[in-house]
Amino acid sequence: MVNENDDIDSISTLIKITQERELFEKISRAKRDFIHIFSLVGNSIAYDKIEDIHGPHKGIKISQGNELQSCPYQVLDIVRDFDLNTGLNIRVLYWWGRGAYLLVFYGTNHPLLANQSKLFKWLKVKSFDLCNTGLWDYQGIIDQKKIISNNSLTLELMKNHLEGELSFQIIKPISFENYNSLHYKLIAEWEELYAFHLENKI
Repeated sequence: MVNENDDIDSISTLIKITQERELFEKISRAKRDFIHIFSLVGNSIAYDKIEDIHGPHKGIKISQGNELQSCPYQVLDIVRDFDLNTGLNIRVLYWWGRGAYLLVFYGTNHPLLANQSKLFKWLKVKSFDLCNTGLWDYQGIIDQKKIISNNSLTLELMKNHLEGELSFQIIKPISFENYNSLHYKLIAEWEELYAFHLENKI
């Protein structure tokens, strides 16, 4: 049932959009292409490397949806352990209308958080921002910028965050020009994350 207060011209425009078959075929193809890229990245990561950095992992998973703030999204999860105490998850999120993002979550007592000075230096060098809201609050993190930006991040701010109640999650945008460059950049990001975690494994 159409709301009487809706603008008739707007409704007509929306109806016309739903009739643009080629538009929806392109959208469908774009979704498949992003899933394909994520599959290539996931398939290139050896499970023994995931084992190297996080034994209780649940592997790699690709998922997608259409209604994250009314926009489609695709997700690639690597390691996949969301235990709030000791978990580790590496997530690539492609959110339509926003772009591609790399997010890394650490449980409160993850061993890597113990060496705060080294972690801080790594975050600064690798241009990660610190998420300053709930773990799944992507609207807050990305749209509303509820983050501590890399430029503003200090060791003291990071320590205060670690002592607070919010989960420790970092984020960085991934810029790309085409599917090949996205593929290359995601592989490079994974290799850097793997090396850092392996070097600092306790």
